[in-house]
Amino acid sequence: MVSREKRPFDADATVISDHSVLSPTLSGPKATRLEQTRGPGAPRELRLLADETVIGRSHQAALCIESGLLSRRHALFKKNGPELCLLDLESANGVYVNGVRIHSVILCDGDTIQIGDVVLVVREGA
Repeated sequence: MVSREKRPFDADATVISDHSVLSPTLSGPKATRLEQTRGPGAPRELRLLADETVIGRSHQAALCIESGLLSRRHALFKKNGPELCLLDLESANGVYVNGVRIHSVILCDGDTIQIGDVVLVVREGA
């Protein structure tokens, strides 16, 4: 049985069947995830936690994927405020977003990135 006693609550919270849900403005920045759907190690989820993240086959890259089709330092994910940019680091095989070769692009939720034989899908949110 659920208790119906009055409880103090934060003015910025909403009470829904005895669970407090913080308003979106208080929840902080959304974490960006990359879902790797193809390539070595797939399927897996990769989180972009730093402001700048290099992906490549080098063990010194923050996101290391051991594929001969990736350059040592293939591409750079760069957070610029709320935007996530992807830059090709002059890779041999290029970077494709939604099937188009790019040099730099601002990414959106659901964008598909292909680098060599690796396919990643951008996911915004927790």
